Amino acid sequence: MRQRATTRLLPITLREGSVGHLVYMAVGWALAIAPILYVVFAHRFGWTWGSVDKAYRLVQINDVVAYAVAILGLNIAIGYSGQLSLGQSAFVGLGAYTTMVMVVDHGWSYFAALPVAATLSFGVGLVIGLPASRIRGSYLAIVTLAMAYVFPELVVRFESLTGGSNGKGPARGEARLIPPSWVPVADAGRLARPLWVFCLLVVIAGVLFLLARNGVRSRVGRALIALRDNEASATASGIDVARHKAVAFALSATYGGIAGGMLMMNRPFASEVQFGTRVAIFLVVGVVIGGAGTIAGAVPGAIAYVFVPYFVSGWAVDPSGLPPGVRQVTKPLFDWLRPAGSAAAGIFFGLLLLLLVFVLPGGFVDGVRRLRARVITIEPNPPWMVDVGAPPAHGMAPVQRSRSTWRVGAR
Repeated sequence: MRQRATTRLLPITLREGSVGHLVYMAVGWALAIAPILYVVFAHRFGWTWGSVDKAYRLVQINDVVAYAVAILGLNIAIGYSGQLSLGQSAFVGLGAYTTMVMVVDHGWSYFAALPVAATLSFGVGLVIGLPASRIRGSYLAIVTLAMAYVFPELVVRFESLTGGSNGKGPARGEARLIPPSWVPVADAGRLARPLWVFCLLVVIAGVLFLLARNGVRSRVGRALIALRDNEASATASGIDVARHKAVAFALSATYGGIAGGMLMMNRPFASEVQFGTRVAIFLVVGVVIGGAGTIAGAVPGAIAYVFVPYFVSGWAVDPSGLPPGVRQVTKPLFDWLRPAGSAAAGIFFGLLLLLLVFVLPGGFVDGVRRLRARVITIEPNPPWMVDVGAPPAHGMAPVQRSRSTWRVGAR
């Protein structure tokens, strides 16, 4: 009897626009904003979880924000337009080097250099995307992977502009973002600069995520989704396949270029080893882990991209940092990974990807949505649905509400 009662209670149905639905949305936004506020103000507490009162951890979190933008851009190409792009690292590198050239050689600010990096990345992405829109599948993957392979070689080739194998960066202590005195983190001492960079990167990323969210719901976004699902049907519907694919590829490159500039705001030094094929593959893995075809999936994908290699490499050498129970369970795994050395992170990434394919085939965000759908469903409330008994408009017959219930499931 108790099990039957529980079955009747779940899932809870909330009508869109109702008080319950508004509270549900407010709680969701609060859960999204709370980690940001925690990172900004955690240094004022006596104890902090996650070592966010350490400068090195704040720098890693800033990397997460920047790589989330790069993965979001890659998701536009892979998840929303169905193009298997493996060259996102080249556009991230292009944005990073453009930012460093403008800041170091020409004395520009980072805020002035970011639009230049975005524009250049969009132009290069459009030039490459136009011919690339004629191919698909494994052929497109090979072409874009070649971009990731060639980019470090071009950096070394044009040494006078990029610094070659020595990298490109400002002199020590120069071109650093110093927080103004009026911001709350200005008195944080050695944490002031990384916290200020974090605030700037969160604002930039928030704008880009909002633009992407609105974009995929627009007419162009729906056209891209139609191309991804069935290209033949989309063509029959009058959608220009080549143009939409080229635009999606260019937008993906733009996000990658901005992400490269954001990385330079955090760590003002660019080297060719930062933007090779390994990074290109790991960014794709980040898309799969977070969830292809989802906006929010870029965040868990970036967290996995930054922190999984860091912690796995450390635990493979010294597992004492693991909790006691986890340490005993994972001891055989890390004993097996220890001889691999620096390659341990890549092996673990591969194992994690295989596990996710079977457990969460749609990625982390899709798994959360499926779990949420078992607890809460949203009943849409279109504006043309008039309440029963409401007086009709002048000259119109009364409208009866349909008794059928519309429910939004996992997607």
